[in-house]
Amino acid sequence: MKKRWIALLALLALLLTCCGQSATPAGTAPSQTATGTEDGPRPAAEGFCAGIGRADITPEAGVPLAGYGNEEKRLSATVLDHLYATCVAVRDEAGTTLLMFNFDLINLREDVQGQIRKQVTRATGVEGENIFTNCTHTHSGPAPEIESPAVSAWKAKLYKGAAAAATDALADLGTCTISVGTTETDRLNFVRRYFKTDGFATDHSDRGTGDIISHETEIDREMRVIRFTREGQKDIVLANWQCHPHRTGGTNLFNVSADIIGAWRKEAEKSGEIMFAYFQGGAGNVNPRSRLSEENPDFADYKDYGKALNKHMTDALENMKEMAPGKVQIATATITAPHNHAGEEKLEACKEIVRLSGAGDQIEAEKLCAKNDVESVFEASAIVSHSNLGETGEIPLACYAIGDIAITAAPFEMFCQTERQTRADSPFAFTFSCGYSNSSLGYMPASECFANRGYEVDVTRYAAGTAEQIAARQQELLVELAANK
Repeated sequence: MKKRWIALLALLALLLTCCGQSATPAGTAPSQTATGTEDGPRPAAEGFCAGIGRADITPEAGVPLAGYGNEEKRLSATVLDHLYATCVAVRDEAGTTLLMFNFDLINLREDVQGQIRKQVTRATGVEGENIFTNCTHTHSGPAPEIESPAVSAWKAKLYKGAAAAATDALADLGTCTISVGTTETDRLNFVRRYFKTDGFATDHSDRGTGDIISHETEIDREMRVIRFTREGQKDIVLANWQCHPHRTGGTNLFNVSADIIGAWRKEAEKSGEIMFAYFQGGAGNVNPRSRLSEENPDFADYKDYGKALNKHMTDALENMKEMAPGKVQIATATITAPHNHAGEEKLEACKEIVRLSGAGDQIEAEKLCAKNDVESVFEASAIVSHSNLGETGEIPLACYAIGDIAITAAPFEMFCQTERQTRADSPFAFTFSCGYSNSSLGYMPASECFANRGYEVDVTRYAAGTAEQIAARQQELLVELAANK
């Protein structure tokens, strides 16, 4: 009997040992970041280091999708591309850590961002101020602002995924060098606000635009790239570009898709040598050139844009300049700016326009728009919505520094001329300028654009002059950081 018990205990110990070795459940995809080697766990990284982690945040069927309006009826059906939360961790020699998140989402409200930070801090110990979030602005991902059981379930996945990506990024930290580069894209984007022979227009398709005399501003084609080179691990490449990355064809409105940026990421990581993260720039007035699919048979859909963008990035990677790693710094500020209450003398008419449109009577709604000098139902809706805003609002801003490299972060769809000027004025040797960051407050046109009106001006919730106020405060933060680099 005693021998039998000993045999049973030995068998139990063997089973427990086997279970402990099974870290990945059957059917689970392997992690995209290696935290060890064939010879065992990798030694802890020393000095300046970087790591990357990624988690799947693809929604289940039935989740409202954002990007083309009518979110309540545009429910996810099939998955064209998986959506991810990607986290890049950077730690300087003194131990200061910055977590930089890239989400395959159109935007994230401040309350959702706050919950992400809370979960990430709980999982990693990294405080919220050291957590930078940026959205790719895909037009084929979940609409976080919609309240529904399906969205609530997806948000739980989002929070869990963000924490997992951050944890993996910290586990993946490896000693590295850092280099930067730039290139210019070729006809891949255009300023969608322009003057035609019959007046000013803002067009989102670049199709049937008629005779264009000139664009409202010069296009910003510059792509900026940061590379963390690690021995024995995949390099990490960060890209910054100014363009709405919505899909350009080949899918329907009920597909979940990472759009152009997802296609770019697949191309970038195809070689198996790098991991890629995209940080969206100021794209409020810039679109991909839909006409390329008509002009060039090589541009059949959004995947071809991904290939073209990766080719440009490859050009930049071949001409990189090494930078001294330096220390990680963070500077934040909150500014107060006036809300946009333009057109409120038309408020009663706008309420009726919105009512007619909601009832499906678009013809009468458009007639009332014309009678009251309201450009569209979009403008009428914005005037009604803005009437509920106070005189001013608070805007969170942040700037981050890694040695002589800076990143500016604003919670808007900034216009490209503002972001171009931000980079030009920066006291740092190399600067990423990012919109869609740390919150989501909609379009932010440059002051010069307000006189021309148009969709983006009509719906912005902040008054003319706010973009310049943002840029000025960001420069002050950059100067503060530069004094200590």
